[in-house]
Amino acid sequence: MARKPVLTGGKRDEIIHTAMKLFFENGYEATSVRMIMNEVGGEIGMFYHYFKSKDILFDTVVETFFTDYRKKVEEVMSNCATRDDLVKTVLPMYEQAMDNMNKLKGNLHWTILSSMHEETLRAFLPAIEDLIKKWDVNNKTDVKIVAGQLLYGLSATIHSEEFEEMTPEDKEECILEFLGRILD
Repeated sequence: MARKPVLTGGKRDEIIHTAMKLFFENGYEATSVRMIMNEVGGEIGMFYHYFKSKDILFDTVVETFFTDYRKKVEEVMSNCATRDDLVKTVLPMYEQAMDNMNKLKGNLHWTILSSMHEETLRAFLPAIEDLIKKWDVNNKTDVKIVAGQLLYGLSATIHSEEFEEMTPEDKEECILEFLGRILD
């Protein structure tokens, strides 16, 4: 008799969240299925009941991470009434995300890191569009295009070496000036 697939909940979710924690702590290559299952308190066979491979688990972890991240971004950014609110809210989120990415950096191929960066930007895009609408920006260009310009421009700015060398106050001023150029 064939097993029924377990799609959500219980041990499966515990494996996903434990794997996420370990992937961020150790990187993908340095995290074994055995390490994950030891932390979960299960046998290797249990892992293969839920996932066919570590790669499939990693894909699920990334999907789960970005689903949760999108919800967090939308919730946090929906409370930004002004550009100052946005900058003061997003910069700490960015710093935390960069800390997490730097932990993974040496352990993941650049193509995976690039894909994760792209997914991060996609997570922010709907929230940026909503803010532009909420702020009633008087721009003749379609809001999706303005949101993309804003998001990809900010990404290029905050990932530059020059930005990294700035003080926190200068970073905030730089971003506010950029927002003014795009949104005014």
